[in-house]
Amino acid sequence: MNQRSIKMLADEPYRLFFPVALLAGVFGVMLWPMFYAGQLFWIPDALQLSYYPNLAHAHLMIQGYVGGFAIGFIGTAMPKLLKATPLKAPLVALLFLLHLGLTLLHLCNHTRIADGLFAAMLLLMLSQVLIRLQSGKLAPPPGMVLAGMGLLSGALGAGWLAAVGLQGDISMYRFAQRLLYQAFILLPLMGIGAYIFPMILNTANKHAALNQEKRSRAWKLKFTEALILGCLILASYWVDSRHPGQTSMPWVRFLLCAVWLSKECGWLQWKSARGIMPWALRSGILCLLCGLIAVALIQRHPIALDHSLYIGGFGLITMIVATRVIYGHSGQGKMFQRWVKPLCWCTGLLLFDMLTRVSADFMPWIMVSHHVYAALLWVVVSIIWGIALLPSVRKRPFAGMGLSSKPTPPNPATQTKSLMDMDFRK
Repeated sequence: MNQRSIKMLADEPYRLFFPVALLAGVFGVMLWPMFYAGQLFWIPDALQLSYYPNLAHAHLMIQGYVGGFAIGFIGTAMPKLLKATPLKAPLVALLFLLHLGLTLLHLCNHTRIADGLFAAMLLLMLSQVLIRLQSGKLAPPPGMVLAGMGLLSGALGAGWLAAVGLQGDISMYRFAQRLLYQAFILLPLMGIGAYIFPMILNTANKHAALNQEKRSRAWKLKFTEALILGCLILASYWVDSRHPGQTSMPWVRFLLCAVWLSKECGWLQWKSARGIMPWALRSGILCLLCGLIAVALIQRHPIALDHSLYIGGFGLITMIVATRVIYGHSGQGKMFQRWVKPLCWCTGLLLFDMLTRVSADFMPWIMVSHHVYAALLWVVVSIIWGIALLPSVRKRPFAGMGLSSKPTPPNPATQTKSLMDMDFRK
């Protein structure tokens, strides 16, 4: 790999993190078929999974899958949004090694050590964000404070689980889990979504309009609103941890998120956006909101019901945002409004996967087989998405700018100017 390729990976680390994050998700779900293999088939004991993979699976999906996509996205988008210097190659290499290390440690069931690496990775990323906030020429979109709060929540939750775990106060353990399992993902989706969701849905982008040199009065008001939203969501998780079983806080989170997404993203407005991406994003938002109140409504099998949030909400939205990033950074803006067949298959299968996993615990006689089917469906979706999208991580926004190619000047005639075709690199 030449010096230019290394610089491109450092400038746009999504090219490095997205493929590895996808693999981490595959490893995370395949732990269940490996664990159940001894029950379904005759397999020598030496080839069976030697531990119950509940924690390893959950942490791989959150830290390996979502965490990898999050670091790749923030490391790529944050310097551009702030007009600041991109990340340096040694720093990206360190972040990548931390991500790779925690993934391997979770696979070996060394959960607490891996949690410590994850906390270190998030804190390192946060430090780079703060440095560039000081040196950047532009104010960040005001909703990005939620992304910072999410990263800090993930670091604190993982750090507590690594340092104390079940040895400390049980309510603090529950709070740390909620910070890691939900706040780490939910808050950044609220903040980043306010900026990028309107690009996908072709709705008014209030936060992009405030991404200017000066922090105006409108910017400060929107920033304060986002900060209050984040504090209220975190407070609701604290109440949950202190009073498990109550059903009021899920409704609070549902209302807060529903109002914020409707007001800032306009996801209920059916504009001129076409293609699978707006449809899939709306489906993901609906699953997210339904997942937030599913336990409060049904009050049975909370782990199963939470998968409506994790698979249909977090998983589908992560896939669509990653698709938008890859298309935007590889000069394929024409794909934004198309019914791309692989993405249609991925969306449909992922929603069916969610239904399979959620229903499994409600039917004990087929629970094991449904757990296995759900895991295999996730693998199928990952393969389809990987084949369709990952070759584009080597492409630049115009021809002749691949990982090992020499640059050629862009053709102004091919540059797109609409909001839906906005060049996300800018």
